[in-house]
Amino acid sequence: MIKSLLFIFVIIITFFSSNAQNQNISSGAVFEGEPYIVVNPKNTQNIIVAWMGFVFGNTGRLSIKIKTSFDGGKTWNKTITMPHIVASTYKSADPSMVFDKNGNLFLSYIDYRESPDSGGVYLYKSTNGGISWGTTVKMIDMDADPGKSALDRPFIAINEDGDKLYLTTKPAPWIAAPNRPYYTCSTDGGKTWNQWRYIDSTGYLVGGAIQAPMATPAASGNKFYAAYPSYLTSQNVYAQYILASTSDNGNSFSYHTILKGGSSSKNDSAKLAYKLLVNPADSNHLVFIYPYSALGDIDVMMTESYNEGNTWSTPLRINDDAPSNGKMQDLIWADFDIDGDLIISWRDRRSANGSGYATASEFYAAFRDKDSTNFSANFKLSDSLVAYNNILAQNGNDFMGISLDNDTISAVWANTRDGSLDVWFVRTVAKTGKVTSISLIESESFDINIYPNPSNGIYYIEVNDKAIINGINIYNTLGENIYTSKNKSSKIEIDLSQEPSGIYIFNTESNGKIASRKVVK
Repeated sequence: MIKSLLFIFVIIITFFSSNAQNQNISSGAVFEGEPYIVVNPKNTQNIIVAWMGFVFGNTGRLSIKIKTSFDGGKTWNKTITMPHIVASTYKSADPSMVFDKNGNLFLSYIDYRESPDSGGVYLYKSTNGGISWGTTVKMIDMDADPGKSALDRPFIAINEDGDKLYLTTKPAPWIAAPNRPYYTCSTDGGKTWNQWRYIDSTGYLVGGAIQAPMATPAASGNKFYAAYPSYLTSQNVYAQYILASTSDNGNSFSYHTILKGGSSSKNDSAKLAYKLLVNPADSNHLVFIYPYSALGDIDVMMTESYNEGNTWSTPLRINDDAPSNGKMQDLIWADFDIDGDLIISWRDRRSANGSGYATASEFYAAFRDKDSTNFSANFKLSDSLVAYNNILAQNGNDFMGISLDNDTISAVWANTRDGSLDVWFVRTVAKTGKVTSISLIESESFDINIYPNPSNGIYYIEVNDKAIINGINIYNTLGENIYTSKNKSSKIEIDLSQEPSGIYIFNTESNGKIASRKVVK
């Protein structure tokens, strides 16, 4: 949910070819972002996507939404909106999910308010593939570390047996540096959580120059790992990525340097995620993927260790467009499958005119088979080049998600091809780049015409002659319902001439479906 207050082997002091058909998962009219995807290891046709979305009529406005599929993404169940845990006036954000080996699904997200600050990071469990959820458990309170609001960028990880769950998080983005990342764990399947502690420690401190020290977690057996940024000249004259690990549930940590040194350039808009993974087929094998700008623009880089992080390989550039071409990559994500095959994905601008962040983009990936030392040529996950939209400079577009199972890729991301930020899904065979098991999701929307738009306040809403409008609800950008009508017709006139100028959301219902459109007055 932050605006990339991260580290690209760089210190940012001011602040992720196939012919893929993409599916609109969210069908939103305002904001649907930060998607996260997981595939059930007990039933690989069961896919769950969670994201942060706008809910009309909810004074908290932002909630966690979930869609589930049980046929590999061909069709999707109706969107589930998760409850605000503390109060309906709170906001929810930053979903993260893991499955255990038995098919139990765990979902974490934050529920909070600002001024006065309150909330925390919470955990839900589902035993039926995301259809229903049990009671919630608080993993860490917002005020656990007084004055630091310990609730931003929470990620959960789980070991293979599913008996240990781990959480990393950090202070909220409005908290000034110095800041430190947090760790806590559960040894009873998420029912209770240990006392939190800082992940960094003397000699391996984050330092005071990094405002948002995100830690990316991974786990294998009884061992937990986290990678985080560090820059403190009394420790090292170079900026670093540090690996912390523990085998005793956080009672003690050991540390190794993953990388050090780098460029001093920065870009305040790019979503500079980084990702740590443990190979399920080889617990000694760790992979770290990160953004790096030494060649003049931000590239996707990878280094790996085959001895539990004690030593690391020479970094490898993953995106294969021309070096130093000014085409920035960001939104990095990655996944191993159970056999040790590896997929890395990112947002790519190689086909855009111009350079920098504010240019058109696509989504790309590269695949490495478990029996190979080389990656495939880069291939597209998305099916179109989407023009830049100013909403991408705002909070809440920090991550894409990808899952790899038996060489089949399931990926989600948010982009603005339809004018609002929506979540899109694709399923692709990694080795061939061919699309599989893809059909359009049953949309909650339908064809509708609202005109004129913009208008001085008088609008006409039409559906085709075979459909009837059953109801209309209109919301302002605060999520307040300012107009309701139950008139039934194929064409309805709306008068908003007494409302102030601005943007309004028309929710029109017809035959059990809802179409959302933005209009301007």
